[in-house]
Amino acid sequence: MDASLIELTQITPSLAPFYSFNSSSEVDKSLGTLGAAAAFDELKRRGCSLASKSWVDNHWSLVLWKLSGMALLDPHQEKDQTRRKWCWSEVMRQLLYRYERELNQGKRPALRMVTTQDASAACPMVLCISDIFWSERGRTADGLASDRVPELEVTDGWYRLRAAVDTPMARAVGRGVIRIGRKIGVAGARLSSEKKEPSEVLEAYNNVKLLLSGNSSHLMPWHAKLGFQRMPFISTLHSLTTDGGCIAVLNALVTKVYPVAYFEFFEDGGQKRREGPRSEAEETKLYDKWKKGREQEACKLRSELDKRFNRFENYADRLISRAGTRFNPSDDESPPANIDELYDLLEDPTEASATVARLNPVEAGWLARHLHASIAKEKAKAGDDIESDLKKCYPPREVRSFRVVVVQDAWTRRRPANRVAQITVWDALGLCSEEGSTNVFQVGQKYLITNLIPTQQSAWMNHEPGSQIFLSTRRDSRWTRTQ
Repeated sequence: MDASLIELTQITPSLAPFYSFNSSSEVDKSLGTLGAAAAFDELKRRGCSLASKSWVDNHWSLVLWKLSGMALLDPHQEKDQTRRKWCWSEVMRQLLYRYERELNQGKRPALRMVTTQDASAACPMVLCISDIFWSERGRTADGLASDRVPELEVTDGWYRLRAAVDTPMARAVGRGVIRIGRKIGVAGARLSSEKKEPSEVLEAYNNVKLLLSGNSSHLMPWHAKLGFQRMPFISTLHSLTTDGGCIAVLNALVTKVYPVAYFEFFEDGGQKRREGPRSEAEETKLYDKWKKGREQEACKLRSELDKRFNRFENYADRLISRAGTRFNPSDDESPPANIDELYDLLEDPTEASATVARLNPVEAGWLARHLHASIAKEKAKAGDDIESDLKKCYPPREVRSFRVVVVQDAWTRRRPANRVAQITVWDALGLCSEEGSTNVFQVGQKYLITNLIPTQQSAWMNHEPGSQIFLSTRRDSRWTRTQ
């Protein structure tokens, strides 16, 4: 072997750029050492014109890390010159494979597709921890020492990105559960970027982060394949924590279903308050009362507008009679300058008759035309005016339906399903079964549920049999029946 076992254990993606192989019979001995620069030159010599220096440096680090692990896994194989992994020829073979697959065939790995925003960061992925960074210990506003916060560097085997973690994952890092070389399955991740535009992955390291949540992250076996996964990672109720963020997927068995109830929300001094919960009967009664009052107010407003239109149409008829045949303006003539003032005088019914009586035929004719045009415009927007007035006295009600569904794990791997969860299902009436019924949930049914969030954190129990936790749906939550 060109390196001792101790040297191989020290190979990491951050140290690999400084490692070089000794030249051997495979290449010209005059080259001395063979590092990333020599690999770049060799690729160019072989016609790999699309490879950049930064691309080679990135893959050199990850290939060496991978091969050192394979060599340590089977050190006896390294004694066989034809099968050994830790050698220059194997590194070049790996680089040529990556060049062909990614740059020639255009098959982009997971993290590259995420940073270019051609794939969502929320997709299920298996990533490997390639480094862990700790922040400096700071001070809180009270002058107390703050805890150091870890930040991960993760890789899909091809590229690396930084990843911010929440409190449960930080605790796992502190305990050594999450460590360099460990694989984790993540889902529902978010992308935090200093730029709104997509970025190429080699340019994104310093300004793009993945945001990971503990409730949607899972430890994976060493042999798990890196990159995107076809199937989601399913959380169990035992693994959830109050501060672990969104739960990407839960496989749940319904054990109890409560009736639909309602909350009504009001704007109060810039703050939103809610009233309820109300039963279906109470909500129906309030809705009927609101609807009846609104319809009566709408009839009243329409009646007032009809009276106004009839009154002005009557004025217009009288003005036309007064104008007679003496009003016959040419196309070049325009209304008198005081036409709007005359129109305003008609708004007062007590002054209208006197106003009509003192107009000369020309003024009467122009005012009649003005009245017809104004009435037509008002009729065209009468519906909008009525709706605007109704919103002031009978604003639309903001009511959300919900129901509480009690579930337990549909299956578990190692631990018993001691916990049950009360899930508040918002907008429950908007959920329909395949048959079109709104009575979606029935005891004994199984569902894959996505995008749940912890609620009532102080009421969560531990893991004893019958202990309860509390979850809630979001607007993007989905229920898929599996049985």
